[in-house]
Amino acid sequence: MHINIRHITYAVFLTCLGILLSACGSVIHTATPTLTLTPSQTATVTPTSTITPTPTSAAPVAVLLAAPEADMTLVRSLQTGLNDSVTAAGVRWQLRQQLTIQDLVPELRLVVAVAPDPGLAQLMASASDTQFLAIGISGLEAAPNLTSIGATGDRPDQQGFIAGVIAAMLSNDWRVGVISQSDTVEGRSARTGFLNGVTYFCGLCRPAHPPFYEYPLYIELASTASGAEWQAAANYMVDHDVLTVYVYPGAGDAAMLSTLAQGGIHIISSGEPPQTASENWVVSLTTDPFALIQEEVIGLLSGSIQGGSTLTVPIQFTNINPNLLTPGKQNLAEQVLSDLQEGYIDTGVDLTTGENKP
Repeated sequence: MHINIRHITYAVFLTCLGILLSACGSVIHTATPTLTLTPSQTATVTPTSTITPTPTSAAPVAVLLAAPEADMTLVRSLQTGLNDSVTAAGVRWQLRQQLTIQDLVPELRLVVAVAPDPGLAQLMASASDTQFLAIGISGLEAAPNLTSIGATGDRPDQQGFIAGVIAAMLSNDWRVGVISQSDTVEGRSARTGFLNGVTYFCGLCRPAHPPFYEYPLYIELASTASGAEWQAAANYMVDHDVLTVYVYPGAGDAAMLSTLAQGGIHIISSGEPPQTASENWVVSLTTDPFALIQEEVIGLLSGSIQGGSTLTVPIQFTNINPNLLTPGKQNLAEQVLSDLQEGYIDTGVDLTTGENKP
């Protein structure tokens, strides 16, 4: 048998090489173990400390509540005029046409409501922590969170009364008169108030010298009277030696005022005096509610004023002629006016009819 040594040697070489390569492969190709979590093995994460934001309360709000039927001139005046006072208190100022129960949120601090009544009774009952300021709204029951201004409107009886006091104060022999309207309760109230104010100051008011007319005089015409009729009223006062006349707002016209001035009669009325009557103008009796409203708004927002008050719009003296209403007489008139508005003096006028109380 012939054995090929060469072939055996080659086979042994291949066998050894295979064993060597196998050993080297076990070192180079090492399996990488993987991490497997069984259901009982869960990853644990350590929480980090976080800051949760604290909710901040909404900014306080004040609302000007005015229905579409409200006096828009007054509404615009309040919206702009009160803006600085409200925002200075750190309160947002909003104009709304209506409020519902759902709108009565805790941050609602103040509601300024203008006539007509937007349903304040229900709103007040549902928001006892909100202050309500009602302007010119009548028929509301008193409540701790309600402040009412001008619920009875202007007081023409008080305007007439203080005009009567001033007229009698300025006029020799109490020669005074009033021109007013006959077809309105307000006009009659002003007339009756004037007559009572004159009597309050001068008593019997009897002239010491002729002509001996029965003063105080009065003329009242319908609000629809013509210019000629008002002119006749002015002529009547001039012809009867009247020295001072109170002209109720809305009575007469500029021509009538000019006739009174040309006749040497001093005039008490309201508003700005016309140029033709400025030298004879004594004083204007003004009822502007804004100053009072602003004072109440500031006080209610700051807490210095508590709710529950019923206030009357005060009468103020403007366009004062110091040559006619001298400082001493003005001081006296202001004292009487203060007592009148504080309720210490009664005008004696029935506000439902405009005539004297029974």
